[in-house]
Amino acid sequence: MVNNRDVQTYQKFHNRMLWTRFVTVVLGLWLLASPATFAYSQSALIKSDLISGVLLILFGFLSMSFPLRGWIWGGCFVGIWLQMAPLIFWAEQPVVYLNDTLIGILAIAFCVLVPLRPAAFEVGPQLPAGWSYNPSSWQQRVPIIFFAIVGWFVARYLSAYQLHFTDKVWPYHDGTVQVLTSTVAHNFPVSDAGLGAVAYCLEAIMGAKGGVRRWHTMPWLVVIFGILVIPLGFTSIVLVTLQPLVVGAWCVLCLIIAACMLVMLSLTVDEMVCVCQYIRQEMRNSGRGFWDVLIRGSNYTRDETDPRTPLVYSSLKDFVKTMVLGVSLPWNLVVTAILGAWLLFVDSFLGFSGLVAKSGNVMGALTVVCSIIAWAEVARALRFLNLLLMAWLIVGSIILPGATMTTIIHGAILGGVVIVLSLFKGSKIKEKYGTWQKLIF
Repeated sequence: MVNNRDVQTYQKFHNRMLWTRFVTVVLGLWLLASPATFAYSQSALIKSDLISGVLLILFGFLSMSFPLRGWIWGGCFVGIWLQMAPLIFWAEQPVVYLNDTLIGILAIAFCVLVPLRPAAFEVGPQLPAGWSYNPSSWQQRVPIIFFAIVGWFVARYLSAYQLHFTDKVWPYHDGTVQVLTSTVAHNFPVSDAGLGAVAYCLEAIMGAKGGVRRWHTMPWLVVIFGILVIPLGFTSIVLVTLQPLVVGAWCVLCLIIAACMLVMLSLTVDEMVCVCQYIRQEMRNSGRGFWDVLIRGSNYTRDETDPRTPLVYSSLKDFVKTMVLGVSLPWNLVVTAILGAWLLFVDSFLGFSGLVAKSGNVMGALTVVCSIIAWAEVARALRFLNLLLMAWLIVGSIILPGATMTTIIHGAILGGVVIVLSLFKGSKIKEKYGTWQKLIF
């Protein structure tokens, strides 16, 4: 239950933030003027902008009333639609794509990024129970946001080629063009690169949302953020690394995006583990239901700071060190990642062909992904998946079409080395993770 004092606090906060509602209205007016200002040529996008503009104005004015403040979330969904509309209707003019996506980002930002909770309620411990650092600290999130923005810029550039805004794409070679114009890409109803740009945009915004206590004040936000980054990112990385198998070519810029996603995965998984651990403990200790804990979060009245992640640092080295707390570079998993990458290119060097070569490519891609994600201490046990992958590599190098004595020897040696290396943690677990500690082995 929310008492009268809490209601008054919320109302004062709401009144101070009314300017964000006016900004939402202004964005709506901008959209209403855009079709005529930029001479839109497609009726579907004209209607889309006009309807979106009216809705932003409506949601902005409605949410100015304290009892109707929840309507501001309607503006957030309009912003998401504006990210998608130029892709769905295959915008023919670059200005339309640029205008809708930028206004969409601003709409989401002013509806979501602006705090939805008064600072007076942002209390409670910064350190999760039993943890030695805070996975929701700004230092932990800054690199995630940075790499999401890099992915967003690269994906927008690739989508510009798929939408025919430009007839060249850097680096201009057959591989990049083959991937962007492949049958796989054409089977998507929208530009797949543009769809990726939407996802990276949302990841950056959600990474920036919430304070250092969001693991217990906004668990729902962390769960959605984790779903966007972890399963979707894992799928995206695997698809990119399998481009030679599916398309027969590499896309350099796609590999850059995959590298960004791998870093984001390693840095995100600890916060997701923390939130799941918190929800489980809160349900057990307080008797509250899952949805109540997920949506409403904590009810702490005390305040505790985190001495491991202060806001002021004496050196850049200390700042960088805090950014990667919970992630290390175990020498054995660095080697398994390199060996997995070797499997992606071995065909060119040793002349492997047929199904045995394709199988090796798949096992190599998955080995790279599992090894790098396992650099995160909370996900160190993920390295054991390499055992299954390499077991199949050894068997496949014998029984699959295209197998030769060379593939058999290569598969046995490489698979055996990766299996042995994956049996060890490779480095000491430096941090503490509460009840999750027993699952790190």
